[in-house]
Order: sequence, then C-alpha cells, then structure tokens
Amino acid sequence: MPEWTYDEKEIRRSLAALDQRSKVAFALSCAERLLPNYQAFVREQAWGNAATLRNALDAAWAWLLGEGPSVDLAALKSACEGEAPDTEDFDSLLVSPALDAANAAALVLGLILTGDGEKAAEVGFLARDTVDMYVQEIARIPPNVADLENRVRLHPLMQVEIARQSQDVRLLGGPWNEADVRRSWFSPATSNIGLG
Repeated sequence: MPEWTYDEKEIRRSLAALDQRSKVAFALSCAERLLPNYQAFVREQAWGNAATLRNALDAAWAWLLGEGPSVDLAALKSACEGEAPDTEDFDSLLVSPALDAANAAALVLGLILTGDGEKAAEVGFLARDTVDMYVQEIARIPPNVADLENRVRLHPLMQVEIARQSQDVRLLGGPWNEADVRRSWFSPATSNIGLG
C-alpha cells in the first residue's frame, strides 16, 4: 500500500480545475464523513441537533441532483453555524470533530450559494484536520515531538482520509454521475475517524 501525503496546494489546484458541481460533490463527500462525528458528539454530550446538519447535506444533495432546494439555503447555513459547539464549553474528544462537521455543512451550503470554489478545499482541509487532531489524541502523540507530522500522516486513519480525498478529486475530474456518487458517498457507515 502506498504512503499518501496530503498536499494542500495540490488539492487546491485540482479542485480549481473542476466545475462547480464537482466541487460541491467533493465537499459533500468530505462533509458526509464528518457528520457521524457530530452525531456521536450529540449522543455523548446531549447538546446540538444533528438533524440540522443532515438537512443541510440533504439540501446540497438535492441541489447536486438538480432537484432545486426546497428550503432557504442561507437560513440553513446559518442554522448549521449555530450548531457549532464552542470547544471551550466541552471536555470531550469529540468537540473538535463536531465543530468541524458543523463548519463543513455550512461551507457546503456557502459553496452552493456563492460559487466560491475555495470553500470545497476548506471542507477537505477540515476533514483532514479532524483526523489530525483525533490521531494526536488517541495515539497520545506529544505536540512537541520532532516527527509529529510524519507520525500523524502515517496513521491508518490519516492514510485513509488522504487517499479518499485524492481518489475523489481524481474521480470528479472525469465523467461521473450524480446519482451514482450520492449512492456511494451518502451517509457512510463510519466517519473519517472511525465512528459509526
């Protein structure tokens, strides 16, 4: 199995070459992998409403499939932002992943509303950052070790996330079908940090 390296510049460059629909599909793929983290946080902390994030992603899928939004996307984006937990208020390993999930859902809608393709890259970076922080915690990697980045990069969860984003960008750079992508990427069994 090859060792994957996350290259932000390459992700940005590759996404910039894609059309708007492909950028939204990439962002949705990442956001779908983050949603179970938010759901786990809600169960653990009895705080937040995962349905708001699910509704946002459902509205984005509807847009991607050409069904047109049945909700006010700007209001739903604001609602997602309101569901973002303050990391200072919770002593939980899941608070940062939950924050990233809420921000990702809002960014997906922002991408649709503004057409700002950079938002797709931001969702990818959030998915990567979620894994990065989680791996540091579960592997108990001290923040001041010399090989911190490499140890995190080589962790199986990070390797899967990097490979997935690279494969998604490559797939979206060629011909693809919205319905097939939705079937493959909608509501994954596990999150990008291995939560079901």
